[in-house]
Amino acid sequence: MAAVLAGCGGGTAGVAKGSVPGSTAPPTTVAPSTTPTTVPPTASGLLRFSGARALSGTTALASVSCGGPTSCLALDAVGRGYQFNGSAWSGPVPAAPQAIGTGAVSVSCASPTLCMAVATAGNQVVSWNGQQWSAPTTLSGATGLEAVGCAPSGYCAAVDAEGDAFAFDGQSWRGTAGDWGSVSAISCVSATFCMSVSGGISQWNGRSWTQPASFGTNSSFTGVSCPTVTFCTAVDQGGQALQWNGQTWSAPASIEAAPTSATSLGIEPTGVSCPTATYCLAVDNAGGAIQWAGGSLSRKVIDPGAALTSVSCSTASLCVAVDKSGRVLIGRP
Repeated sequence: MAAVLAGCGGGTAGVAKGSVPGSTAPPTTVAPSTTPTTVPPTASGLLRFSGARALSGTTALASVSCGGPTSCLALDAVGRGYQFNGSAWSGPVPAAPQAIGTGAVSVSCASPTLCMAVATAGNQVVSWNGQQWSAPTTLSGATGLEAVGCAPSGYCAAVDAEGDAFAFDGQSWRGTAGDWGSVSAISCVSATFCMSVSGGISQWNGRSWTQPASFGTNSSFTGVSCPTVTFCTAVDQGGQALQWNGQTWSAPASIEAAPTSATSLGIEPTGVSCPTATYCLAVDNAGGAIQWAGGSLSRKVIDPGAALTSVSCSTASLCVAVDKSGRVLIGRP
């Protein structure tokens, strides 16, 4: 699309469960743009990916996050961390087992020395200082943490399955005004700007979350990435992408081929990373990487026969993708 890369399609907007204790009424949700979007021509000179390298044996890699050009952290489904220094991987380094156990894992790095990780269905968070994991911190009142997102400043936000939200201010965690339901991904630019996605898209302004809105999609969102307050990309299970320009979300545009029949399932984007406002990379469950650079879109299968689960780009010249087969792929110019 002329101005969009990737969005994770989401079903209808989440339904509010009533007021969250301690929160105020959410600000009015900004309506999406009605300007139609189209898929742009294929671009040249995009990142090229290395062959998939086994990292965690047969254990799925669930999430990856880069806190800098020479620092990325990948987590497998049993909570082991693998660190990338820009040229080589080290690990595994097990996290506290009571904090990160078997199941979906979410990790987000604010910097090379601060990453936060949570496990679905848990109520604890662990931090990574670049060398080792902290003891787990229990978030009082949390019921099944689902995602965490950290800003470069060190501010982090986490939300559980009930929509209860928590914030890390650089020193400690505290409860905040609740989100409106479960989330699948969170991206934060600062303590006053985060986006969360699931059945809809919610925005944090430092005081409250907006009520989720679907912005025209009809399936659940799977990823969101915001390098600045005036640019975000979201992707959904329906193979669509939306883009935020600081005031509105674009209309959804397809970034994946349509299902071959009414009964077949389409290819689903599973994550997106935008290191800048001019470059984004989304990955999907069919081993595909969808790159958007300067308004042009290109999809290529980089992991044949595998399902990519997560992607993180520290810059427009370095992206790391991981898959369900425990393998990692590095993208460079």
